[in-house]
Amino acid sequence: MKARWTLLAALVATLAAAGTSPARVHADEAEAQYRLALRHKRAGHTEEALRAAREAARLRPTHAGAHFTIGALLRRSGDLEGALREFRRVVELQPRSARGYAMVGVVLARLHRCDDAVPSLRRATQLDHDDVSSWGNLGACLRRLGHDDQAIEAYQQGLHHVPDDPDLLNNLAVALRHAGRDEEAIEALQAALSRDPDQPQFNLNLATIYRRLRRWPEAAQHYETALQGQPNATGAMFDLASCYEQMNRDADAIRLYHRYIDAVHDRDPDGAARAEERLIPLEEN
Repeated sequence: MKARWTLLAALVATLAAAGTSPARVHADEAEAQYRLALRHKRAGHTEEALRAAREAARLRPTHAGAHFTIGALLRRSGDLEGALREFRRVVELQPRSARGYAMVGVVLARLHRCDDAVPSLRRATQLDHDDVSSWGNLGACLRRLGHDDQAIEAYQQGLHHVPDDPDLLNNLAVALRHAGRDEEAIEALQAALSRDPDQPQFNLNLATIYRRLRRWPEAAQHYETALQGQPNATGAMFDLASCYEQMNRDADAIRLYHRYIDAVHDRDPDGAARAEERLIPLEEN
């Protein structure tokens, strides 16, 4: 035992003589482990990255980057409660970390705790006005809570800071549609499509509004564009066939109903039967 203490004292004396403390050695090693964790993470070596990040946090418990990396890896692996603890540690260490608050909000939303997620997501948007993901997640949480008007306001605030973001425009349009504000929703989706014309989801959302308004040619046009990007979107096939019926384009409707039946007959027999019923009067003409 005496020999061990003698060696330790000699080590401390050597470090002191070199102008380095044991704490400094640990700090440098913590940073080295953190950098190693990032390299493993980029290479897709999850277990190795997690071990290195945890070692960095052990050596330096105040290393916010290490805690963030642990949280990101745990979230990826499905350990949401573990990830939440790490991201909360990040915001304790860095109270102005927009990405820390953003990730707390994201994980809480994944845990179906939107009431708790909203304050963190609001804080993230306050700290980084251009964080499109946090504006989108904030609006989504508000919509899940039934606060459509607040969701619309969140999307509009985000667009005030990032006016050309097509995803925020699309999210705003969905919220407006659910609030019954169809014309405003159409305007938002047209703006989104002006920035990303071939995005299938934007076209589907716009087609849905036009179909509800019985504006069949416009609905059909956007269903067609959506199906070019997502040829196996069976819901769009059925709805487009229905539009063709309303437009008296019977041959096109028949062709598309058959395509729909072939796509769903094994996994959705009821849907296939519904399409077959729609075919009967069309094929009798």
